[in-house]
Amino acid sequence: MANWKDLQAFKQASLNMVLAIFVMSVSVFSYGFDNSVFSTIQAMDAYEKRFGTYNPETKTWGFTTQHLSFLNSLGLPAKCVGAVIGLLVAEKFGRRISYLVMQFVVLVGIAVSYSATAYGGALAGRILVQCFVGWDNFLVPMFLAEISPAALRGAIVVIYVFAHIFGSLICSFITLVTAKYDGDASWQTPLASMFAFPAFVLLFSWFVPESPRWLVRKGQYEKALKHLRWLRGSRLSEEESQAEVHALQESIDRDREIKGKWGDFLKGPNRRRLRIAIAVAIFNQVTGQSFMSQYGAIFIKSLDTLSPFTFQSISSGITCLGPIITFTFVDMIGRRPFYLVSGTACTTVLLICGGLGTGDVSVSDKTGIVATCTLFGFFYVMSFGGIGAVTAAEVPHLRLRDKNALVVYCTQFVFDFVVTLTLPYLLNADYANLQSKVGFIYGSCGIIGLTWAYFCLPDMAGRSLEELEQMWTERVPAREFRKWKSTMETGADDDMAKMAISSKQDSDNC
Repeated sequence: MANWKDLQAFKQASLNMVLAIFVMSVSVFSYGFDNSVFSTIQAMDAYEKRFGTYNPETKTWGFTTQHLSFLNSLGLPAKCVGAVIGLLVAEKFGRRISYLVMQFVVLVGIAVSYSATAYGGALAGRILVQCFVGWDNFLVPMFLAEISPAALRGAIVVIYVFAHIFGSLICSFITLVTAKYDGDASWQTPLASMFAFPAFVLLFSWFVPESPRWLVRKGQYEKALKHLRWLRGSRLSEEESQAEVHALQESIDRDREIKGKWGDFLKGPNRRRLRIAIAVAIFNQVTGQSFMSQYGAIFIKSLDTLSPFTFQSISSGITCLGPIITFTFVDMIGRRPFYLVSGTACTTVLLICGGLGTGDVSVSDKTGIVATCTLFGFFYVMSFGGIGAVTAAEVPHLRLRDKNALVVYCTQFVFDFVVTLTLPYLLNADYANLQSKVGFIYGSCGIIGLTWAYFCLPDMAGRSLEELEQMWTERVPAREFRKWKSTMETGADDDMAKMAISSKQDSDNC
């Protein structure tokens, strides 16, 4: 089985492919900035004074529970809208056009957020940026999976997660500095810095090619050859390029009964694949992601032990190590071990956080809570977050990739909305007042997720998207994916090309 050290995979990873992945990753920085900027600036005094309300009892400015809930949750339905628009544009006009259009959406959202003078304007800007995030969530992991060699696909999709976290890290350093600024400059400066990423992407967009798989599906064989050769550079011969595109066409034509319609989800192994994708999306959200990303800064501020801006910088720095480790080993060790081991650690962190918040909470308990919160992201991106994104990108049928991805991300956004909307009511003293004890809720969901993964999560490391079609058709059990021997042998794209060449030669001889 192919792994990240496979020389054939590195043969296909040309400079052009690296440049394309880099430009796409810069776009994802905007997603990371969205999470980090908005969750952090809402803990700034100037932002609370500008968009919050005055409490005459405490003589302080702040957000009501309802306003805080709306600010962080109403943008989530916009994610679904963004994903739907992304589906329509990507399916009709291509991945590349869809990718470029969404950059203009985030530019408008940033501009509205920066120029807002009232709560309604801040909310409108956040909704527009969230529309971009939904579009990005739907499109980029799928796009990366479609242009990647099989043996490097897991690592390349993890780059998406790393870019998200790295964007958050950059922002945390910016907000750490600007939090000391007087007035609106403290929160406007981080927002202004967000303009850089979509502007960079649009400037260097010519490095991003169209997906050869999408072109083959649309019958544009010659264009598929052109873009595949550009991606692989001179490292792929003309004959190999033609053979690989031929193999893509054969894999698409293999199951003619699947036409790419919504009803095809109910046919054969597609039901199982859809269940896996939806489960991954659910556990991506119900295992504490919103608690740390959307409300982490405000929660840490309420503990009064560490500056929320310092916490954000430390947490983002530690979290960045997660994608690096995953990128390095995910295709060698496999998705399943990463998910189970790191998911167990992530769940343990949540349960410890909940336990420390039980009873009379001392200063040392608060310090322990902060410590567990800084570790959460590190383990999360190596399990429910990062491996979940890889699985969602790999599992769909070739003819159902767009629709399956839409279902997955809409499911993810629905649960994100529910969790984000309810969190202020679970945290605040006027309502449930659970504080860090919400760790028990999300930790319990983590236990359920790990139990599901043990029985149902397949390990698709090193398998080509076309080879996976054969595995689903033969109904290979989840725990047997790693050991199963394919008729395609290695599953690498270049091996498929050789098979196609051999098959063509045999037919010519006949």
